[in-house]
Amino acid sequence: MIDYYDNIISYNERQIILDQCVKSFFKLGWLDNNLLDDKHILNIHSSWTKDDLSKINFYPYIEDCISKSPWFKSTSPHRIILNLVKSDDVHFIHGHPGEHVALYYANLEWQDGWYGETLFYDKNDIDKVAFTSPYKPGRIILFDGDIPHAIRPQSIRGPKYRMSLSLFFQ
Repeated sequence: MIDYYDNIISYNERQIILDQCVKSFFKLGWLDNNLLDDKHILNIHSSWTKDDLSKINFYPYIEDCISKSPWFKSTSPHRIILNLVKSDDVHFIHGHPGEHVALYYANLEWQDGWYGETLFYDKNDIDKVAFTSPYKPGRIILFDGDIPHAIRPQSIRGPKYRMSLSLFFQ
């Protein structure tokens, strides 16, 4: 259960969203999993509120995508995270059991060869990639959090930061 939507948000609106992302208060500690081993690599993230989404009039775009999805029925996010990825970051396969996720790619420009894809794996065999979403600016992806997935960091030729906004629904 993965749906994606392109060209829903105008370039000018995407610029407003990115400006808010850049002004966010970032901190260390967002983890890809809860295992107590060497996978505890601290990534950079920012916690957002529904008010943060309202300030930039972002949530109506998510509602529009949800209304088009036959399986995504949640309507109110309980957690909102802005991930800031650098080219030397490590992101492990993980899931969000019992949640649905809306993911937004916030950068305004992205070129072929910069990588940054989101990889979605087969639920029964994480050695198999079931779906790959290229990092396409402005793309919104709705997916079942039970699907194992991982961020592929951008190449060193790409922008210093790859930003994605994740809304988590129960």
